[in-house]
Amino acid sequence: MKSFLSFVNSKLPYTGIAIGKFDGMHKAHIKLLNLIADNGCALNITSHKLPFVTPPRERERYVNLPFYSLRFENIKDWDSIDFLKLLFLVLPNLKKIAVGYDFCFGKDKMSNTKDMIMLLKNINKEYVKLDVLDSQKYNGKPIHTSIIKELIKCGDMKNVNAMLGRFYSISGKTIKGQGIGKSNVYPTINIQNTLYVTPKHGVYATFAIYNNKVYEAISFVGNRLSTDNKFCIETHIIDLKLASGYGDNFKILFIEFLRDNMRFDELLKLKEQINKDIEYAKIILSQVKNSQAFSFV
Repeated sequence: MKSFLSFVNSKLPYTGIAIGKFDGMHKAHIKLLNLIADNGCALNITSHKLPFVTPPRERERYVNLPFYSLRFENIKDWDSIDFLKLLFLVLPNLKKIAVGYDFCFGKDKMSNTKDMIMLLKNINKEYVKLDVLDSQKYNGKPIHTSIIKELIKCGDMKNVNAMLGRFYSISGKTIKGQGIGKSNVYPTINIQNTLYVTPKHGVYATFAIYNNKVYEAISFVGNRLSTDNKFCIETHIIDLKLASGYGDNFKILFIEFLRDNMRFDELLKLKEQINKDIEYAKIILSQVKNSQAFSFV
């Protein structure tokens, strides 16, 4: 994602711009971005506060629009007029601005969407159309990144995925695990997570993407209570012996929470429970594949 400020001298050709944090890239964000799909771009106001639902480098993946970043820390003390002037300095052909209903700008959020209309007139840009997307809801709940984060932490993947319009996913480099699973229980692939919101601890029905192929899987998030008590995110690929080289890219798509984290006195009992988890997950994942409700992006 390129810096918006880096184009102050060279300019950008777009006639439309959508402005927001886009930290979730959920259904409301997609709808907002589609308002300027014709010769438009997105301005991502970033603060880089971990963790993310959708990290900045992944946001362009979900829409066919170029993204440009503007660090909040660089503009937080700006006057509202100065912010608008920057838009036209970088985008001299700008004719349309799209924002959400709760968009505020300027120092201490001094201006809102109603103020923007007046300010555009003050700088002789009254010809610019302002599109304001109203509040988007799912089952009566507003679609907001903050709400999605809380649902992820509760393990409510059905509502998370419905609000996102896709499967919630975590990507990472594969790392070395305990090595116990391969010899005593089930082989797993472990990944490290530093960017994404961590789901509720427990076992999930998941899909795994490795080498551009989609596999049915179950994933565990949490502390290994039955062994070393260390935190991990590990995935077992169902019905496949998959060898992973450490450092490979691996992606987990969370479909449904299966059960809470549990402690087992014997590894045999743990394996018996995982057998049950796998059979339950197969049913859920088969239903998802048949419904084709979401893509495996």
